[in-house]
Amino acid sequence: MSKKGKKEKPRFKKSVSSILIILLWIIGLIPLFFILYLRYVQTEDEALPSVSMLENQEELLATTIYADDGVTSIGKYWKVNRTSVPYNEISPHVISALISTEDERFENHSGIDAKAVGRALANMGEAGGASTITQQLAKLIFTLKERAERKKAQQENAGPTAEEVRLQEMGRIERRLYEKVKENVIALRLEKRYTKKEILTMYLNQFDFLYNAVGISSASKVYFNKKASELSPEEAAILVGMCKNPGLYNPYGFTVKNYVDRIARNKNISKDKVTQAEIAAERAEDSLRAISRRNVVLYKWYENSAKNNPALTSTISKAEYDSLKQLPIITDYQTVDHKEGLAPYFRESLRSTISEILKEKLPNGKLKYRKPNDEPYSIYEDGLRIYTTINTDIQKHAENALKKHLAKNLQEPFTKNNKRTDKYPFAYDIKESVIENLMNSARKRSERYIKAKLRDVSEEKIMKSFEKEVPMKVFSWNGEIDTVMTPNDSIRYYKNIMRAGLVSVEPQTGFIKAWVGGPDINHFAYDHVAQGKRQVGSTIKPFIYSAGMQFGVITPYETTPNIPYCVDVQTGARPEDMTQWCPSNSGTDMEGEPVTFEEGLANSMNNVTVAVMAKMGGVAGPRAVAKLMRDLNINVREEDVVPAMCLGVMDLSLLEMVGAQSAFVNAGIYTKPTSIIRIEDRNGNVIYEHEPEAKEAMSEELAFATLSMMRKVVLSGTGASLRGTWRGDWGGITQPTAGKTGTTQNNSDGWFMGLTPDLVTGVWVGAEDMAVRFRSMKWGQGARMALPIYGYMMQEVYKDPNIHISTDEFEAPYGYANSMYNSENKTETNEDDEGGLDLGI
Repeated sequence: MSKKGKKEKPRFKKSVSSILIILLWIIGLIPLFFILYLRYVQTEDEALPSVSMLENQEELLATTIYADDGVTSIGKYWKVNRTSVPYNEISPHVISALISTEDERFENHSGIDAKAVGRALANMGEAGGASTITQQLAKLIFTLKERAERKKAQQENAGPTAEEVRLQEMGRIERRLYEKVKENVIALRLEKRYTKKEILTMYLNQFDFLYNAVGISSASKVYFNKKASELSPEEAAILVGMCKNPGLYNPYGFTVKNYVDRIARNKNISKDKVTQAEIAAERAEDSLRAISRRNVVLYKWYENSAKNNPALTSTISKAEYDSLKQLPIITDYQTVDHKEGLAPYFRESLRSTISEILKEKLPNGKLKYRKPNDEPYSIYEDGLRIYTTINTDIQKHAENALKKHLAKNLQEPFTKNNKRTDKYPFAYDIKESVIENLMNSARKRSERYIKAKLRDVSEEKIMKSFEKEVPMKVFSWNGEIDTVMTPNDSIRYYKNIMRAGLVSVEPQTGFIKAWVGGPDINHFAYDHVAQGKRQVGSTIKPFIYSAGMQFGVITPYETTPNIPYCVDVQTGARPEDMTQWCPSNSGTDMEGEPVTFEEGLANSMNNVTVAVMAKMGGVAGPRAVAKLMRDLNINVREEDVVPAMCLGVMDLSLLEMVGAQSAFVNAGIYTKPTSIIRIEDRNGNVIYEHEPEAKEAMSEELAFATLSMMRKVVLSGTGASLRGTWRGDWGGITQPTAGKTGTTQNNSDGWFMGLTPDLVTGVWVGAEDMAVRFRSMKWGQGARMALPIYGYMMQEVYKDPNIHISTDEFEAPYGYANSMYNSENKTETNEDDEGGLDLGI
């Protein structure tokens, strides 16, 4: 037995050793078998992204809005804020730091590192840090594919996708292995179809750096306010460091995080027990993580530079590394929000305009503007490029001027004015029933009311909630204020805040150069450029005088007595069916001495304007004015075609008024205002191009005659404070300017129209409701409410070297010297002419 045992022992050892050798071979060959398996399945698995998806990366690309220079971005529309940039627009520092840190053998593999695969299989994906850049891109792409499938399923109200069901049936290890297989298959496909530069570019364009910064272009803008091509070595190292874990190594997140929850959870204490010292310590530790990770990236970059890694496009020396690692992290964080940035009201209006354009259909029912596959374009996902007419410099000066005047000059006297009545902020003569209707309308538009209704809260409880004091943030001209008040009081508070709108148009092209819809879009979303319509007051008068000259009943230098006038109005079919319209407020200081019609317009004399309407006649006059205004694209309602229209009682938008008055500068040609030059797809193909809409609304001579009369408004009339500095610091505009002030009934609205040879600007100022207003003309007139905004804006426009605006005189039409409108050919008033003056009182 003992001999047998001795003979069997070596045989046993030999057997064990053979088994071990076989196992070692099997384990060693696993990566090879795995890679062969990947190559086999890469054309078999339908759950993987298709070749077309890999070759057409069109998911979740933000639409960019460009200013009139075609280069400056003024905003985006997005679901995911991602803007793709080509390889040559990414800093070489980013490329080198990325390769050094994430995949130093990037140039030498075909997408999968056998050693990395073996480590991943042995550790079931828990070891991490083994993926190549191509594999990381594969994971990003597969994530996008799954997101697209879930979105489609939700739109179709379908249940879980087949892929989701399959994953739910797997265990954790099996699921991770399955996902790894798919990611590696995609990696092989990527390496087969793309160059290394293209793979790097796709990865950097797809990575989510958090805080609405998807892709290297958005991240550069959000964290450093730079283009991707302008990143410094240390900034590149920070962003590359985030690729490991953007939440953990974010250079900005620690500044805004609320650490109370984390500390309370970790220490198992209540939130109110968390001290400021503990918060500061936690924040400091987080900030050090970002620095530490950046320095790791810098070291790996230096290490690869020292090894002369041929994949690097830029290198750093030991001295540079030692210097860079000592630098503090400095960010220039830019909030990314649809409402942030320049021209927010314009961008909101543009969003609606673009959406309507993209919905246009051909006679056959197909979309006029559509993708090659006939699908509609999305402004949130398809990466469109919208080239607009907005001039960023003029826009900036316009926004600053509007806020400056309201905050510095108007709000304080307006508040004092309104506090003089116990109906604050409503005027003393407003009925309580009207006030309650206005308040109730505001309540029902509020977010508080809408949310409560969605929760099925009773009307009675909702209304009582408006009487209970609650903490809130409210708008002020010096920033938001933390306060406690009832929602009812907050409604009254906001109704007391002055609102304004401004729009500037290039008259020859109709290009909109500046658009300011209000003082602060976060608190006052209503747009007073196109959305809001208010009584236009005396800004309508240039149209009345133009119609009178076109009608042949007046010339600028004819005179008329400075007395009250009435207009005969036909009320029936018989000649005797007549009445007279005699406005009681048709003028002040009517001394009877003759004045020229030019003086009447310059000084905004209502009685002289009524005289013009009287000379045209009570029926023919309103129709002549309506025709002219309609030719200027103002949609005058039939019920507004009455003699009283000469005093501006109809409601019009600021954009309508500016577009119409631009014709006075543009030789009588009306050109429809536009804000869009063209729209391109993500590849630069033009899918929409603006076609100008223009028509002749009046003769060139008539337009210039009206313009000349409007010049007197600024030279010696109601707009004279624009030239001097005797009334306020908004004056000193001595360049050729025509204009018209406007004030509506009870001083509810103030207007000013400013016309130069190549820029026409309109300004409106008022409160949210006409029932909230100045008591007197001292502050309530357009020359005080609106004109200063124009003055402040144009002061900066004329000084700005980046803005090339004409300072030449308005150009008179050929032959104007012999025109009947020319001052050298002025005639005396002839009261016996057809359509002569009606001196009825």
